[in-house]
Amino acid sequence: MSKSVVSLVVAVCCFGLMGGALRVSAEEKTETVADKKAAVTQSVFVCPHCHTMAMNAGKCGMCEKEMKERHVLGVKDGNAMVCACAAACTCNAAGMKDGKCGCGKGVKEMGTKGMYVCPVGCPMIADKPGKCACGKELKKTE
Repeated sequence: MSKSVVSLVVAVCCFGLMGGALRVSAEEKTETVADKKAAVTQSVFVCPHCHTMAMNAGKCGMCEKEMKERHVLGVKDGNAMVCACAAACTCNAAGMKDGKCGCGKGVKEMGTKGMYVCPVGCPMIADKPGKCACGKELKKTE
């Protein structure tokens, strides 16, 4: 009788430890995706007059003004959240408040129609299909 009780206690403890290990693995996996998402930084080029967006530097196709480099914070509901700082800035969407980014610069929402964006909201925009830095397949916005 005592051997079976001891065996039962050992089995319960082992299952408890295994469950804890599984929870840690799931948390680590989530943190890894979040870390990848936070590590993505990208710039786009925005016309200060027409508010059009392009992937490359140059002149606006509508008004011929020089495009300005801006920092993509994230993509939500088909719109890119773009900060007025350059891509080298490490600010992110988490610090946004009252239309301003964590770095204090203004944030604008820009349409991404016809572009490819990360489906989980990473700050990744492309003009052709491919994979996001977080590993997800980029999806074309309509």
